[in-house]
Amino acid sequence: MGKESGQAMTITWAKIKLWCFHNWRFLVIGGAILLAYLLGGKKVKALQTQMQMARELYKKEIDAIEGASDKKIEKMTVANLKYQRALEIAHKTAMESNDHIELVKAERVRRLIETNKENPQEIDRILNEEFGILVMDTKGKK
Repeated sequence: MGKESGQAMTITWAKIKLWCFHNWRFLVIGGAILLAYLLGGKKVKALQTQMQMARELYKKEIDAIEGASDKKIEKMTVANLKYQRALEIAHKTAMESNDHIELVKAERVRRLIETNKENPQEIDRILNEEFGILVMDTKGKK
């Protein structure tokens, strides 16, 4: 039985070698596909990690942009309030004034305020220099 088994093994091995010799292209292509799959698995994991990091960074950027937008809206609201107050002060000063110079000054201040209506710091400076009015920050008050 040992001899027959050895001969069968030799015949089987010879058949395998012959098949491989005739079909070497399939073996090369199959080996390349297997190699690409094994190497590609590592790359896929690395790309998934990179994609997750990019997604997290994108979410952080969206939050930062939304936060900046909210701050801009808040600044615009403050600027609009200061602009309205400054125009009221300039109008009141012009109405109370009997002097032509005061009327001209009030009109000039109104124009300055109009041109700087989106800059609350500049409106504060104009009110302080032209009318001597110090505007306090009302953020802490509700």
